[in-house]
Amino acid sequence: MSHVILAPQTPTAHARASTVAAMLPAPEQVARVRAFFGERGFEVDEMQGLSLTLTGPRSAYAETFGEPAVTETGELPLGRLPHEIAECIDAVVFPEPPDFGPTSY
Repeated sequence: MSHVILAPQTPTAHARASTVAAMLPAPEQVARVRAFFGERGFEVDEMQGLSLTLTGPRSAYAETFGEPAVTETGELPLGRLPHEIAECIDAVVFPEPPDFGPTSY
C-alpha cells in the first residue's frame, strides 16, 4: 500500500480553514490520476485530504515506477510516469509503520 500525495491547485504556506478548498487538487486531475493507476492494476481508494491510497501487486509497482521501486528518501520515483500524470503528483510514498504497540508475538 502506498499514498499518492496530489499537488494542490494553489499551494499555500499557511493553510487555514478558509484556504483549504483552494488547496484541494482539481477534480479532473484526481480523475486522471485515479484512471492512470487503475489501468495499471492498482486498486485506488477514494480521496482523503490531498492523497489517494494505492494497493497493488509488486509487479504493478515495478512496471509503473521501475526497479528499485523506492528511492533513498522513501518515495517512489516519478520519472517513468507520463508528464500529464507526474505534474499532478507531489510524491508517492509508503506509510511508515506505527512506532507503538506490540513488537513481537
